[in-house]
Amino acid sequence: MNLSIVNLASIAIFLSVFLFPSFNSTYWLKWRASLIPSTKFGADLIVKNGVIFTSDPSFPFANSMAIRDGRILRIGNYSSLQDLSGYGTKELNLEGKVVVPGFIDSHVHLISAGLQIVGEYLIPIASMKVCASLMARVQLKGVNRKDEVVRRVKEAVLNAKRRSWILGGGWNNDLWGGELPMASWIDEVTPDNPVWLTRMDGHMGLANSVALKLAGVTNLTKDPNGGKIMQTADGDCLHDHAEPTGLLIDAAMELILSWIPEVSVDERREAMLRASSFALTRGVTTVVDVGRYFPGSSVEHSWQDFSGFTQNSFPGQCK
Repeated sequence: MNLSIVNLASIAIFLSVFLFPSFNSTYWLKWRASLIPSTKFGADLIVKNGVIFTSDPSFPFANSMAIRDGRILRIGNYSSLQDLSGYGTKELNLEGKVVVPGFIDSHVHLISAGLQIVGEYLIPIASMKVCASLMARVQLKGVNRKDEVVRRVKEAVLNAKRRSWILGGGWNNDLWGGELPMASWIDEVTPDNPVWLTRMDGHMGLANSVALKLAGVTNLTKDPNGGKIMQTADGDCLHDHAEPTGLLIDAAMELILSWIPEVSVDERREAMLRASSFALTRGVTTVVDVGRYFPGSSVEHSWQDFSGFTQNSFPGQCK
């Protein structure tokens, strides 16, 4: 008799759980879902209690979404996702945080940026090999004093081989009052090494006198189409005529860049990974201008980069 009662009770519970889904208590739905094994159609993660922007005008915001293998299965209210939950489903409480689709940056020089990121956002192990092979680099991001620019360049020279290139960038003259840098700032500390330092926007760069001499840039060098060689107004204390200041703008940068040793495909790949890692921390998931291109340069560099990444891509990382 007691066994029959137990069996009848079990059947009643089973029917209430699986045949009466209209009972919409969140607790009830969650308990019912926990009895259902997670399948290939279920979610491995449910994100809840957020403000999720859907990009759908008819349903602009939701508070939860179901995810499997990194892909969104469904977006909606928490209770509407319980049929996708199972034994293996985890939950993440956003506690009111906002979720938006990944940003698309339509103008970013990804590889060039990655070559400047040394010591930050490195891909473990593999990038250490690349960093060792790169020429001495100078990070000038955030520098707000002329003497600090000189100090950092001097420090890089101490760790570099004689006659090897000193490369760097990220400087912003607005941070130290607006004065544009000149080769004379760094010539004294770089007597044997060519130097090239790009501005933070990538539209101009500073070469020291060694680099200018190597590239054959003099007061007689004409401005290239789409570029400008900055010169002193009426000479300086060493010359009675105008001389290049070391600052090259846009297409004029090619006068120096063509003399800098080519960066290998492996180094460019690693640079792309470094820049990609940084971009992801800012919510950027898609970019345009992956290759090495700047105004006035040949598009051949971009094609070389595209070919190198697609034909000899690293497994699982070049998509």
